[in-house]
Amino acid sequence: MRRVTAVAIGAIVTLGLWGVAAPASADVPGQPAVEFTAPLCEGMTLDDPTNSTGVVQNLASVFGERLVEYNAGNVVPLYDVFGANELNGYPAVCGTRYVDGVGAVSEWMFCTDYFSHVCSGVNESGELVDIDGTPIEGMDALDAPNPKLTAEQEKLIAYLIQHGQETYAGTGYFNFNNASSAVTDATSWERAALQVLVWCISDPVAAAPTGAEIDRAATCETNMSAARQAEILAELPDDPTLSIVGPAAPLTVGETAEFTVTTDVFTSPLTVSTAGVAGTLSVVSGPGALSGTDLRVTGSGDPVTVVLGLTATSGGSVDLAVRATPAATTHIGWNQSPALAADGKPCQVFATFHLADQVVLDGAASATFVAETDGGTDGGNTGGGGNAGGGGNAGGGDAGAGGNAGGGDAGSGGNTGAGETGNGSGGAGSTQDSLASTGAEPISPIVLMAALTAMLGGATIVLRSRRRQATFVED
Repeated sequence: MRRVTAVAIGAIVTLGLWGVAAPASADVPGQPAVEFTAPLCEGMTLDDPTNSTGVVQNLASVFGERLVEYNAGNVVPLYDVFGANELNGYPAVCGTRYVDGVGAVSEWMFCTDYFSHVCSGVNESGELVDIDGTPIEGMDALDAPNPKLTAEQEKLIAYLIQHGQETYAGTGYFNFNNASSAVTDATSWERAALQVLVWCISDPVAAAPTGAEIDRAATCETNMSAARQAEILAELPDDPTLSIVGPAAPLTVGETAEFTVTTDVFTSPLTVSTAGVAGTLSVVSGPGALSGTDLRVTGSGDPVTVVLGLTATSGGSVDLAVRATPAATTHIGWNQSPALAADGKPCQVFATFHLADQVVLDGAASATFVAETDGGTDGGNTGGGGNAGGGGNAGGGDAGAGGNAGGGDAGSGGNTGAGETGNGSGGAGSTQDSLASTGAEPISPIVLMAALTAMLGGATIVLRSRRRQATFVED
């Protein structure tokens, strides 16, 4: 996964995601693989691809020519949208490839040429075959997307493959067993519905459709009309941004730390996480809705601001992190077999969402909460008062001055935290009384004031030091 991180107050991440070329090829295994069973693509299929009735019983098996293609870093088609091995299979097609540091990764590949052959079948030797059953060359990774697509079409296809569409209503042939959504991770029918929406973008229906194209035109108008396409494009920024600003000063436990999140990522929820002291998180203001760890931000066009509030239950620091996964063409791979069938038609150009190449935006900020004490600073001052009481032993002699010094130490100690320490200072004053009664000379008022001033000054220094230690720290 390609990651872009912003860890600072007010840091803004800006990426030109649409202008970056897609990965040209899959990774190549450092050590050639031996025959293995690839992971299945996400979601369910009507047929079990690992128990096929054709020439290859386990369609997830990477063997023979499939293994040669895999070790060369190419995508290997495994089975069609229904989990079957057909000469004229129906897309999307499950393909597997090697990803460095991960191994075999299987992902759905969506066709972007409605009138071209799928070319996803396999024979007993592991060779890719065309619609006539003739062995053909394997998949090539393309350096660029399907050349017939405009930049806007490419954006829309990238969005659909990554996010799908929550609602779907097909007409006639494209009803797909009453599929009500168009996504990759459900059943074969919902995945077939998503494939139709991709074709609505890559191969718009002609102005005067006939035959089955009438049903496709109605399906596209219902689910992916020009207005719907414009709506999606408005939610896809050319340069997605994410910034987070946290509180600059420490807060008292019970107060709410406000984190300002600014973003123009509207097509997918942001993931929010916290680390450190426990607390409750909520949306204070802005067009955001928080559900568990998902923050969905509503907007169109320019970035919007959502303020999150975190109320801690104890003193300490808390880190708040936000991750966005914007739709982008940088994580779309394009693959095609260069073969031509006997009828002169080429094989499909497939578009695949490569999770490992996905771009994420990360932002983080921190806040510090300071617990209120039951007399920490006041206790220290009380200790000082105890010194004054010690000074009141004017009838005492030099030993009284010693008692006052003891009271001063206790008072200073009281300032560091507990009120009980301040009371201890008062206790020193009492001891000073007994010492003064020995007949020593009384302490000078000037000396007493100087000692008291020094102690109070020490208390102020301690407070400032603690505040400096508690101030916000950027990670």
